Amino acid sequence: MKQQFRTWRTAARVLVLALVVGAIPLPSMAGEPGKSVATPLRASIAKAAAANGAALEQAKPATAPNKSDLGSTSFFKKPVGIAVLAIVGAGVGYMAYSMGHDRIHSVVRSTQ
Repeated sequence: MKQQFRTWRTAARVLVLALVVGAIPLPSMAGEPGKSVATPLRASIAKAAAANGAALEQAKPATAPNKSDLGSTSFFKKPVGIAVLAIVGAGVGYMAYSMGHDRIHSVVRSTQ
């Protein structure tokens, strides 16, 4: 019985390995036949440089915006920021309290 289980387990491993090895070339076969996917390096660099240059021209603002015109306030001045600071403060306070009032009295911890 044990030998038969080993045989089935080995067969299952071989089947999984065959499926994995067979699935490896599938992405490369998904392209159109006869069409070369690879482009020369110089053409790729030129295409990326042209696209990057056009994006930079569009992204440049005419004038630098004034920070007071943006209307953004500090995160910690908003109610959510105040709540975050309160929760963090409470957690740090509880940690400091717990360190001094530890209920575990062991020989190893007494030396610390």
